[in-house]
Amino acid sequence: MCRMLGIISAEPISPYKYLVQDECSLLVQAEKGRQDDGWGIGYYVNGELIVFKSPNTVYKERDLFIEKVRQVKSNIIIAHVRKASNPRNLPKERLISLENTQPFSYENYVFAHNGTIYYPDEVLERLGNLRTLVRGVNDSEVYFAYLIKEFIRHHDFVMAVKAVKKGLWEILHNVRVRRYDVPYSSLNVIFSDGRNMYAMTHYVKGENIKAICYKDTPYFNMAFYYDGKMLVVSSERTNNSAGWQVMNNNEILIASIQDGRVKYHIERLE
Repeated sequence: MCRMLGIISAEPISPYKYLVQDECSLLVQAEKGRQDDGWGIGYYVNGELIVFKSPNTVYKERDLFIEKVRQVKSNIIIAHVRKASNPRNLPKERLISLENTQPFSYENYVFAHNGTIYYPDEVLERLGNLRTLVRGVNDSEVYFAYLIKEFIRHHDFVMAVKAVKKGLWEILHNVRVRRYDVPYSSLNVIFSDGRNMYAMTHYVKGENIKAICYKDTPYFNMAFYYDGKMLVVSSERTNNSAGWQVMNNNEILIASIQDGRVKYHIERLE
């Protein structure tokens, strides 16, 4: 199970505080939770998406991580540390590579996921021409391609994730060999199209698992901090400052920059 963090800010901002400095920064979460299987940062410069990824353990190449974080200053930033899922039961060495590392990107879209898609091969059959987006064996990349397909079709994130959810449950009902009783553990995602940032908390497994650092919230319930100029959303809060809010299961956060401020609202998945 992975950890991730997204920032949207009215002015270009450094993510150093939330990725490195805080007592429960993404780097700390990775070490405490043994997210050993790669890391990456996606961000925009003058509207162009830049993604840097490494398949190595982030806290074992701390200096490189900090160097890359210090280079980032952007209005929208999405970072991810990975603990590889393996629904196909592949050898461990096949799971770890640059092509399997998040965040994934396509054109100006960037995506980070925490969870497991249990029937990735059946999802591949639904992708049509967008199957070419899937270059590795990461089930999260299959989810990414499916979400891109539906986002392009609907031009609306909420409608897209609802379509993905519906499709995954259809796959479960139609699958010939049922290996799992649900189609996924979690569809938790942070996603951007370069203008807006979206975050969704939605899980069907792991209700009794606690967050890594403070142990006072469920593992899959994402949290966000908002001060009017900036919104940070994370797999769990990065510090104990007042103002952090915990997302409920089945909530979608939609944030954008308007009139020099960040504005957001929350919608229900169901």
